[in-house]
Amino acid sequence: MVSVATVQEEVGTRGAIVTGYNVNPDIAIAVDVTHATDHPNCDKRKFGEVLLGGGPVICRGANINPIIFEKLVKAAKKLKIPYQVDADPHPTGTDARSIQIARQGVATALVSIPLRYMHTPSEVVDLKDVENTIKLLIEFTKSLKKGDSGIW
Repeated sequence: MVSVATVQEEVGTRGAIVTGYNVNPDIAIAVDVTHATDHPNCDKRKFGEVLLGGGPVICRGANINPIIFEKLVKAAKKLKIPYQVDADPHPTGTDARSIQIARQGVATALVSIPLRYMHTPSEVVDLKDVENTIKLLIEFTKSLKKGDSGIW
């Protein structure tokens, strides 16, 4: 098992590109933040509803492996962790996009922490969302079995 912190996600996912190639993982989970949309100036019809304090956001979409997605949801339900689902019909703007297409392709998921006021000096997260994201990732990791790499 390898954990990696990457750089330059905002300017082309450069760290993820190099990491996805060099590590060559069987599976990957990108952890990022996503916009909390629970404030008056946000059009929820356009951006969806992501609540600060609503739990980790598990992405589902074009470059998200459906088996890993289901295992993450199962882990959240097992621990009774609140979670939210983000439907992303195109490749994400995160490291998940670059990791998923590395080498022959990597089964990839994306888990995000809701963040209000992204890219400002006053970003806000709910520490319960951070703690629940950690619990979710630990439970997912514990659920993996030898030989699972063949099911992705």
